[in-house]
Amino acid sequence: MYGWRRSGLMLITLVTMCALAALEGGVTLTRAQEDVLKDPVVLGAWLYAGQCVSCHGPYEKARLADRYDDEDSLRAAIEGGGRGCQVDWSTKYGGPLRGSDIKAVAQYMRVWEDRGAAPDLPPLPPQPTPTPIPTARASAVEAVTATPPPAAALDPKIRLIIDGSELARGAWLYTQNCYRCHLDYGFSRMARSLSGQKIESTIKAGKIGTSMPAFGRREGGDLSVSDIRSIVRYVMAFEQLGAPPALPSGLFAAPPSDPSKLVMIPLPDIPIVRGNARAGGRVYAQHCVRCHGLTGEGGIGPILAKPWPSVRPDLTVKAAIVAGVPGTAMRAWDQAAGGELTGQQVDDLVTYILQMAPQPSTVLPATPDTTRR
Repeated sequence: MYGWRRSGLMLITLVTMCALAALEGGVTLTRAQEDVLKDPVVLGAWLYAGQCVSCHGPYEKARLADRYDDEDSLRAAIEGGGRGCQVDWSTKYGGPLRGSDIKAVAQYMRVWEDRGAAPDLPPLPPQPTPTPIPTARASAVEAVTATPPPAAALDPKIRLIIDGSELARGAWLYTQNCYRCHLDYGFSRMARSLSGQKIESTIKAGKIGTSMPAFGRREGGDLSVSDIRSIVRYVMAFEQLGAPPALPSGLFAAPPSDPSKLVMIPLPDIPIVRGNARAGGRVYAQHCVRCHGLTGEGGIGPILAKPWPSVRPDLTVKAAIVAGVPGTAMRAWDQAAGGELTGQQVDDLVTYILQMAPQPSTVLPATPDTTRR
């Protein structure tokens, strides 16, 4: 039926659903219709049409999966439990859908996003009589539905090329979204020496203080996860070859200029890091002294008792503690990154380190000696 990898769906799940539909006064599915629903993508489309469309609308308008970076987080959001959908759909939260059902819905969404269009589906079986939707918890947060902008009309030849090759799609998306600032990639080479992960995260989130906006849909942009990964594929292919990949010239027709896309994004107003220097000293003695020494000098690590020349020294020091310093022995210490320090401990440590820096002495100008003639 399809080239997609089949999931090990248990027939008992489908039989149970059909029995439930019959008990609720719904329709009885034929054996052929049951066989159609054995394909997880078809089952996911059928479940979406029966359970999700009433709130989110057709999937081409909802594009829910593009808000999540992987299938596990998408499935968790569908389950409910306060992690996404305001309705608890999973049986473990008292809802009507089993794990295999939720997995099928997630697969349908991911296939839709990977293709950039609806998957080819057979006629779906009729829906059973709707069962009452589980009551949403008052504390749950409703998932935001992102509506993508209407797709621009494309030359059918270009559409055929970009649908058939991720590399070609990435080159076309680069031209449509990146050319206005970076021009031809062979001219800018802005991703040189960067990892694919770093390029992807920069495109998704943008760069504050520049005209580089966030392009990821979760951050308010227009590009899906698969769109961004296609751009990364094109950029990385260019860097690996050291020359432009052999692609049709029609992919590189620049879009009309848009001055609004070149407006600088202002710096966010981030509060000053404030902690307890005494508590930070205890954290330093426990975790930092073996590399940086007792007073931030004389250890095997770099000197910390120094001025920190930057616009925000507190953020410079905090970033190094939280995320580590690539290419050195300085690892990430924040608990969110697998380290040992809480957020408060990090703030205390930042405060202590900045107080270690030598304070500039005030030198008074020399007073002319008026006693001598």
